[in-house]
Amino acid sequence: MAQLALPEPSLRIEKADGPLAYWGAAAWGGLVSLSKDKPEVVADLPLAVNLARLAWQQDPGFGDGNLASLMGSFEAARPGGSRSQATAYFDEALRLADGRSAGAFVAKAEGVALPAGDRAQFESLLKAALAVQESAGSPLTLSNQLMRRRARWLLDSAEDLF
Repeated sequence: MAQLALPEPSLRIEKADGPLAYWGAAAWGGLVSLSKDKPEVVADLPLAVNLARLAWQQDPGFGDGNLASLMGSFEAARPGGSRSQATAYFDEALRLADGRSAGAFVAKAEGVALPAGDRAQFESLLKAALAVQESAGSPLTLSNQLMRRRARWLLDSAEDLF
């Protein structure tokens, strides 16, 4: 596995604040993603990335791969981001999720395969997302349902995307 190295942030948080930093960074990243026509919001991307890095510094395995997936998405989206670093984060997310998270497959498909123009990998990852089945009562049920729905839509849209 590639090394998941990060520059040391000058700020630090307590371990107990890691989940809050993760959720704050995820929400902030979502806002940036939905605001691409608002440069003043997009300009906050580095701040959201730094908040996620603080969470990573405290607990890289947080959320059974959710934080690793967020880090991969940020790495893929940020100007000057490294495709190999993003891939390493997504691979770590898939490892930590142990096949239980459709979102990890969808994130790698959108963050790595799509920008690389690798349709075969894109479709393979999305089919893997569709194959994820959670056990009854799993806390991932809703998330997986939503990610399988997105995977189906992306597969149906592949002709337009490539």
